Amino acid sequence: MIVQETRIKTSSGHKAVSRHVLSGAKNEAIRVLLGSDYLLKDWMKEARREGIRYGLRHIAFNPAVSVTDEQLASFAERICAELSADPDRMTLVIHQKDGHTHGHLLLPEWQEDHVLSSRFSWQRLEKIARLEEIRLGHALVAGRHDHAIAKALRAEGHGDAADRIATLAPEDKSVRPVAAYTSQARRITERQDFDLPTARREILSFWQASDNDLTAFRQLLATKNWHMRSGDRTDGRRDTHIIETQDGMLIGSFTQLTKVRMKEFRLLLEKEGSTAKNRRKPLKLSSPSKAAKAPEPYSPPEDAQIIPLKRTGHTPKILSWAEPDRLPDGFRHYLEDWQKDFRASQEVSIGRRAGRSFAARYRHVKAQTEYSRPRICSSPRTPE
Repeated sequence: MIVQETRIKTSSGHKAVSRHVLSGAKNEAIRVLLGSDYLLKDWMKEARREGIRYGLRHIAFNPAVSVTDEQLASFAERICAELSADPDRMTLVIHQKDGHTHGHLLLPEWQEDHVLSSRFSWQRLEKIARLEEIRLGHALVAGRHDHAIAKALRAEGHGDAADRIATLAPEDKSVRPVAAYTSQARRITERQDFDLPTARREILSFWQASDNDLTAFRQLLATKNWHMRSGDRTDGRRDTHIIETQDGMLIGSFTQLTKVRMKEFRLLLEKEGSTAKNRRKPLKLSSPSKAAKAPEPYSPPEDAQIIPLKRTGHTPKILSWAEPDRLPDGFRHYLEDWQKDFRASQEVSIGRRAGRSFAARYRHVKAQTEYSRPRICSSPRTPE
């Protein structure tokens, strides 16, 4: 059973998740067992009132084998018990697609007196999913946290279940299953009429047919108008390559879609680069001559006549400003205007100097007058 959890922000509202869960167009049947759109809206209002960042918790669970609605409802109640949620405050919807059923559980983040538990929620959801598979007799699905799940089950006293789950975990703890795409990416591609699961299977088949050759793999991608390019990340995983359509829609990461480790992918990139370098044809340069021939000196014919070039001398004329009649018309007018402006500026300068001298004399006379004026004592003298 695959379980996916999504926390919906209060600022996003409830309408998008309500449309997807309560009125999904691609489902054959939708059965609402509990809850309604009004409750989702009311729970979002409670979250805004309490100042909580997330308002709803959306948990989708999809068993590998079709089960009854009662079994899906029972599993939803176990999720509520694991996350400390009130089972009476939930919206449970069953979707049927291609004869197969899966469930959607919506819980309010604000549980009237506390916030819904979110500590290690992904590991805890995988734990109850493995227990449900054991209870229903389904095949166990390997997850990313099988080591931690087995350890937690042993601590809870479920030794048999812990041993079965421990066999799913790889010996190398660094190797973990990674989802090729997120549920949000799948919703986006569905809205654009693009079948993401089918594209993933085709890309995996292309890689198997290419025999670990990136050049052949790129050629196979081109048959579907897809291409692979380096990603936009600038951190330690800058070698990550992504696969996208001709319109620029992201399909997924190469390493996640083909399950190739990053270390091996770097080696493949180096091999592809060296192969492309060897395929380049070197430029053919013409070899220089062994001895450069010196140019032969020019020898005129015998009947040629050499005539010296005659140059006419030119003595420049020096004109004086004292003879304006000999100056060109344009320059003479310019000179007259300049002399007129010069005389006007001299008159203004002389007037300013005269004004300053008059003001200085006036201030001097006024100062002398103030100094020689008799002073009157403001306070009367008292008789002796």
